[in-house]
Amino acid sequence: TRKTQNALKPHNPSSRSLARCSHDEMALLRILGFSCGSGRCCCTIVVLQALIAVVLLAPSVLTASAHEESGLMNALMKVKKSSSYLRGLGFKKPPDTRPHSCRRNWRNADFGPNSSVSIIIPYLHESWEHFSKTMKAILHFTPDNLIKEFLFISDGNEPSFTYEAQLTAMSPKVRVIINEQRLGLIKAKMKAVSMATADVLVFLEAHTIVNRDWLEPLLLRVKESPHALVQPTLDIIPQENFDQYYRGAHGHWRFEWNMNLIFTSPPDGGEFDDESDKPMPSPATSGGIFAIRRDWWNRLGFYDPEMREWGGDHVEATMKVWRCGGHIDVHPCSRVGHLFRDPEHRPYNVDVPTVVHNYARLASVWWDDYLPKFQQLKPETKHMQLGDVSPQKRLREELGCKDMGWYLRYVDPEMEWEASHICIPGGAKEYGGCERAAVHGRSCIDRSMPAEEYQSRRAEIREYWSTQAVDVNDFEGHEL
Repeated sequence: TRKTQNALKPHNPSSRSLARCSHDEMALLRILGFSCGSGRCCCTIVVLQALIAVVLLAPSVLTASAHEESGLMNALMKVKKSSSYLRGLGFKKPPDTRPHSCRRNWRNADFGPNSSVSIIIPYLHESWEHFSKTMKAILHFTPDNLIKEFLFISDGNEPSFTYEAQLTAMSPKVRVIINEQRLGLIKAKMKAVSMATADVLVFLEAHTIVNRDWLEPLLLRVKESPHALVQPTLDIIPQENFDQYYRGAHGHWRFEWNMNLIFTSPPDGGEFDDESDKPMPSPATSGGIFAIRRDWWNRLGFYDPEMREWGGDHVEATMKVWRCGGHIDVHPCSRVGHLFRDPEHRPYNVDVPTVVHNYARLASVWWDDYLPKFQQLKPETKHMQLGDVSPQKRLREELGCKDMGWYLRYVDPEMEWEASHICIPGGAKEYGGCERAAVHGRSCIDRSMPAEEYQSRRAEIREYWSTQAVDVNDFEGHEL
């Protein structure tokens, strides 16, 4: 009716803050018989209002001729595509990539009395496009009452990359901590935690898009298991286009013997159920995006203060959590899109010798009798000056941490198997070179653990963990 059409006109069609309708949006409105004033309107709202009005007030539209119906459906499809960016959000809403079995209603969820969250994001030379969309996605998909504070650590950025005014304008809970001189990622995280006041620490990166209900499964898991380090499942944002978002593969994080981090699917194809809503054990953490209780973090003493700049924090976190009384999970119902970048697209340089130095310190503290395996692949570390590692060894002893053999036996059977199959791709065989080409995506083996052996070892591991839960309810419904 004319009255309905007039009611749907924007109250202030001349406002510059309202976007013009796209060609396809205008086409849909014309088909539905609605006016958009002079062409200025918040089209996402108007189109939705028009559709509601059609269904409620003008059902005759739904019985239009086949030609008209076809035109309406085509317009609807075009509008769906052109409006998917959702102007009011400021980022492109990602597809829901959770398994169908994941909980959808968290309204009455009980996360316990100590579940406030500090979201921590260190950053260096990140683009504002990425950072702003990261923040907008967090604000959109996260209940405000769960977040106590945002701690953004500007680590040696020039003023043009600090974004202090823009970030603090987005939420009164934002605190921007500015390091005038670069401390490095590891020390930036340590500084942030020293200033955090919430019960749970959630580390994110400034080039991510969190998805629906991403935080709630992490909080519920650390409530059930206070000694867990819980990671979301990482979906894929290609480095060429931050507005694209693809469902990530099923798998887990682990290390090669040179400490190279890899994401793999186990040899047993039936190990993971793509539609399971249960947290899954991961032999390692990627180190950048995870949730952990602050008291557990402080108890484990993260991180080694003598590590430099960038690289190795994920190794230390893995060894301390698994071997000192906790465990690491990947949760399939928590989804975060991550911009995976190769070195050419990374906005900062990584000094490889510094990373190797950090790895060598960690190997000397944590690798035990397996240290020669690391040195076989990194021979330059045999005579490297590593500084004093005795404080870290003393902390390990005070925490009652288990040895490397235990970790291989009961956490990562593939790494255990690979210990006797290490080789150097392209090297001479008499000096430890591989007999064949390296396994795809790997840097120090030319063959993979047979599925039958893996299945047998996993059965042993499941039996072990069924009697060795480190927290009450740790493995209730767990995929171990």
